[in-house]
Amino acid sequence: MIAGRCLRAACWRLPARISCRPESASLLSPVQRRAGAPGGIRDLRRKKPGTGVPDASAAGRPAEDVNSPGMKEIAARVGVSKTTVHRALTGSGRVSPKTRARILAIAAELDYTPNTLARSLRRQRTGTLGVVTNGVSNSFYATLLAAIEEAASSQGFNLLLCCSGGNAELETEHLGLLREKRVDGLLVAPSSSSANAAQFERLRRGGFPFVFLDRTVPSVSADAVMTDHRLAGQLIGDHLVAAGRRRIGLIMPLDESFMSTSIRERIEGVCDIAKQCGVEVVRIGRERYWEPLEDYGSFCVSEFLDSGGMVDALVGMNDHVAIGALFACRSRGLRVPEDIAVTGYDDLDVSSFVTPRLTTIRQPTRQIAWEAVKLLMSRIGGGRADEAVTVRLRPILMERESTPAVRRPVQLLPPDDA
Repeated sequence: MIAGRCLRAACWRLPARISCRPESASLLSPVQRRAGAPGGIRDLRRKKPGTGVPDASAAGRPAEDVNSPGMKEIAARVGVSKTTVHRALTGSGRVSPKTRARILAIAAELDYTPNTLARSLRRQRTGTLGVVTNGVSNSFYATLLAAIEEAASSQGFNLLLCCSGGNAELETEHLGLLREKRVDGLLVAPSSSSANAAQFERLRRGGFPFVFLDRTVPSVSADAVMTDHRLAGQLIGDHLVAAGRRRIGLIMPLDESFMSTSIRERIEGVCDIAKQCGVEVVRIGRERYWEPLEDYGSFCVSEFLDSGGMVDALVGMNDHVAIGALFACRSRGLRVPEDIAVTGYDDLDVSSFVTPRLTTIRQPTRQIAWEAVKLLMSRIGGGRADEAVTVRLRPILMERESTPAVRRPVQLLPPDDA
């Protein structure tokens, strides 16, 4: 055993005077060695087909990307190099339109799937955006998500969706999970106006790209895109006052810690008009929303009416709540809109199919999505590092049969800076 160990050691410890270079190499001239003559120093870089020139375009690219079996087969079928196939499939480099078309056709025939992991490692991006919302039970978010996917896809990005259900702790977990998944940016409809402010502030200070959707966290200076909710509330308030309503009930969460900035601004808008016109506002609801929202609206309005409460108009903070309010009124023999007017918010498809059809606010949902993705793209990659931008888009009042017809033009308060 001792002799064996000594023998192995002797094999590795060569005397300094003995050269490890093949004897033939020492007989080659420097020119021959550079030319790659037998026994010389060979250039191991990948060569372009039919030439001795190294292919610089393949340098640094993961082998799995260019040498994947699918790409090899496509190259063989078309009769071009794997590098040409790579360029055609990724849209990088110069490839003739005819060759590109043949490559794409063969790739489709073979159901070729590119190695996105190798590509993301090379580009230092995953091509993925994270989206965090309350959930998709509210049809507004389902519509918004479809528009976000369309906008993101147009920029070559995919989506990872997480639903917080309005739970701040779950939202915290989702934000961490999406960061672990190495998303390139975030689109977030925050669950609360304050609960996760510290986490969003850390993201902002760390330079991680994100945009608030539909609502904000006031203490965090970040990009945001939303409907002008206060203006929307003013549109509703003015419409109801013009219809002769003098006591307006707002169906809302009563605990402000569970109230998003979007709901708070809608309430402020209605109250702006009510105060200006001397109309009374009554708050109807429980501590916080629960699902389904139609049940919340029906329960709160039923409880209010059964306790002797009196209003001549009800304002739901979204269409789901307003539809629940419609049911509660009709089940108690109240005529809508003769005895009591009802309005919603979001202009969901269902609002046109209930009886009576619901007067509501139409949000520019598709525009919100595209503007938000546009802002996020400007932040990704450090392309934009200026001050935060807030985009407020104009809402539209959709007048239907759940409120009396109003003939006079809408009169709004002047802007704050007028």
